[in-house]
Amino acid sequence: MTITADPLTPDRFDALLTDATVPVVHRALWALLWETDIRVLDLLALDVTDAAPDGRRIRPGAPPLGPRAAALLAELVGARESGPLFAVGRAAERLLTWEEAVRVATGRGLAIHTLRATGKAYRPRED
Repeated sequence: MTITADPLTPDRFDALLTDATVPVVHRALWALLWETDIRVLDLLALDVTDAAPDGRRIRPGAPPLGPRAAALLAELVGARESGPLFAVGRAAERLLTWEEAVRVATGRGLAIHTLRATGKAYRPRED
């Protein structure tokens, strides 16, 4: 599959986040890439304890997440109290790998870095 040259618009991004055929671990990763300035590998290294219990932020002092990212984050964490935030497997026992994240994004016609860069362009500017 080739990666699309089409720009990632907010409408297309919304469609990706609501696509229930994409596992929540990927949709949550995409939402956090779009809404934060955290790099892919830094997000993948996070633990469940790095997410606020209400799902509204990553790491203490970080800006609050929007409702869409917070809802996906809450769904991703569920009742887990420890382990990798971006966990996969039957019992969420292992970390989502860079290769898996790239493969799923590519399967949807995205370059994984496009999510962070494009999201940054649409984020409200902090003055």
